[in-house]
Amino acid sequence: GLPKYFESETIHISGLIVSSYSWEHSHWAAQKSLSSWLKENNVPAMFGVDTRKLTKMIRSQGSLLGRIEVGIDPKVALPQSVPDINFEDPNKRNLVAEVSTKVIRVFGEGNTPSILAIDCGMKYNIIRYLVQTHKVKVTVVPFDYDLESNPSNVEWEGLFLSNGPGNPTMCPQTVKSIQYAMNLEPPRPIFGICLGNQLLSLAAGGKTYKMKYGNRGMNQPCIDLRTGRCYITPQNHGFAVDTESLPSMR
Repeated sequence: GLPKYFESETIHISGLIVSSYSWEHSHWAAQKSLSSWLKENNVPAMFGVDTRKLTKMIRSQGSLLGRIEVGIDPKVALPQSVPDINFEDPNKRNLVAEVSTKVIRVFGEGNTPSILAIDCGMKYNIIRYLVQTHKVKVTVVPFDYDLESNPSNVEWEGLFLSNGPGNPTMCPQTVKSIQYAMNLEPPRPIFGICLGNQLLSLAAGGKTYKMKYGNRGMNQPCIDLRTGRCYITPQNHGFAVDTESLPSMR
């Protein structure tokens, strides 16, 4: 029930900026151009921008707020001081609430074991991997699902905390459910990835912080210390766990 080539059911970016754009799309699976797709979803885009210069600015100043301006004469200098009201800060929004599923969905019905996945902005390929490769049943619930009261009586043997955008401290309901799961006897396995790992750390009593630059990259090598095997991974997060704040292991 998932799209074959997409990681989400909709576009989540507010805008797109590229240095150059090819008007002749040629990917073998393409059914339309990037431009057409963005237009259909009302996402503004701009090309011909010196993205290398933007990268250098971010490297020196850290993550910056910005907006797309159209029709401005590049020879005319912009005001040195622009009111903050003209910029929207996504870190002040609960981005997880915006992208999390609104309904409970079940994948791999009949498989075992049964994994409950809290969707904080989960990529579809995680569901594909768990169901198709590991043959488990995955029940995907909203980020604010109350695991203790369990209103839908979801049966689960392990808990998966997904990736997602934004500030983990914006999800106190999720942290509360994780704390409930951590205190169960006998204990059940819990696995958090990216934002899920940060939420797990908060539930354990740790703290998180906003990174100056964020960790962004599409081809980051990552070594499995158990086997020595190296994986090529995408990494994209703006917050991290303060390891010094984590409680000692019991």
